[in-house]
Amino acid sequence: MTGIADIVSRNAFLPSGRERVALTLDGGACSYAALDGRARRVANAFAGLGVRARDRVAVLMGNGMAWPEILFGLSAIGAVCVPVNVLLNGRDVNHVVADSGAVALVADRVAQGALAGIGALPVLLVRVGDFEPAAGRGWRDYEALLAAASDAPPAHRPLPTDPAMMYYTSGTTGLPKGAVHSQGGILWNSFHQIGDVGLSRDDVYLLVPSLSWAAGFHDVMLALMWVGGRIAMLPTGGLGIDRIVDAVERERATHTLLVPTLLRQLLAAPGALARLRRTRLRRIFTGGEMVPPSVMAAVNAELPDCRVIQIYGMSEFPLMMTILDAEEGLAHPERTGRASSIVTLGVEQADGGILAAGSGEVVVRSPATMLGYHGQPEASERALRGGWFRTGDTGVIDDEGFLTLSGRAKDMIISGGMNIYPREIEDLVAKVPGVADVAVVGVPDARWGEVPVAIVVAPGAGPELDRAVRAACEALSSYKRPKAVLLRGDALPRTPTGKVLKRELRPWAEERLRPGD
Repeated sequence: MTGIADIVSRNAFLPSGRERVALTLDGGACSYAALDGRARRVANAFAGLGVRARDRVAVLMGNGMAWPEILFGLSAIGAVCVPVNVLLNGRDVNHVVADSGAVALVADRVAQGALAGIGALPVLLVRVGDFEPAAGRGWRDYEALLAAASDAPPAHRPLPTDPAMMYYTSGTTGLPKGAVHSQGGILWNSFHQIGDVGLSRDDVYLLVPSLSWAAGFHDVMLALMWVGGRIAMLPTGGLGIDRIVDAVERERATHTLLVPTLLRQLLAAPGALARLRRTRLRRIFTGGEMVPPSVMAAVNAELPDCRVIQIYGMSEFPLMMTILDAEEGLAHPERTGRASSIVTLGVEQADGGILAAGSGEVVVRSPATMLGYHGQPEASERALRGGWFRTGDTGVIDDEGFLTLSGRAKDMIISGGMNIYPREIEDLVAKVPGVADVAVVGVPDARWGEVPVAIVVAPGAGPELDRAVRAACEALSSYKRPKAVLLRGDALPRTPTGKVLKRELRPWAEERLRPGD
């Protein structure tokens, strides 16, 4: 296997695999043989339109049968697929399309809102479905292109070292950067999951995340397709926990992924846990942001026959750098996990030295790490210096190899020369009854340089919340305790992938703490 399109063509070639169902969505189904044939048509259609190896193609679509066809088809001719989050506004879509240098844009109805605000467009535009994009002219119809294309294997075969996908980072500290991944890196990332989390052809993965996120294709989906399993896709948007539980029952799913927000909904939804206990569900993956230990412990305890597995990764390494299984999660819910089988984990010291155990910035080395940031050689060199990828996260690795994250390096608060990691405070505050969400940021202080402030979302809370939060934080050393507790009526600002935008919360907190306010 040299490229990710081979994941599908392998199953389509095998007598035991070709008629197996690869994808289901809204009652429709597609076999591996049918998916392979349509992916070849995609490859030949785009090649016929002038798309060549290493050309970037932006894809702005909700979850649907066409999305995997497009990924595998572009991969087969060596073009680079650039997933664009449908939750982005026109300005942010403009940035991704322009920065990537995309020669083509593929979009569907779900992307209509974002398209309305987009500016300059690539020359080649492809429309999936029967909608009329508001932006631009000359859109080609996807199904018409495929009907006119051959399903013969494309002449070009990519090498494992060739670029295959470009994921844009969440942009928590500035404009998103395009993390470029190779064909071989994605194959490595997929293959290790088969053994590391235990996947077989009889498994069914309920796909909840958007395929435009790194978690979409790279958490379980490609790995399970490698062994001939089935992917039960859910449409993009409007997915509450009740609809997800319905789908687990209907699809007889064995695996799914729920971000921490959905885990909280699961714990709060009447009857949801009891329903899941009666299903085939064996593994729930979670990650995308730091998972509060109290949430991890509660879900593990409520679902004894379903292993809740915490994973840690990012756009630059999608997406299982570390894995924390249910047993370890129950015993040590504060841990993040241990390195997966293709990862070497370390922590970088202030002098540049890297240790296998200790504290510092978390670094990883793996064949699945990105090639670099598109068009940003200096940022790539900083991130990948010496062959180690610098995550920007801080943490501690113990002698058993377990990583415990303490926060983002840029989010660390230095108060009177003492380092304060927001997560330590956030984990305590999250346990306070009535607290729906919390973020801790540092604000300027004349005496200490900066001090921690807790920003809390707690609908219906009164003055007693301040006292409850301060009481919970009595367990901390005095310099770590929040100097103020700010109640926020709106939800915490987040990136489209769910990460809290602390850069927006700091000025919000500072404004409310100014004298006279």
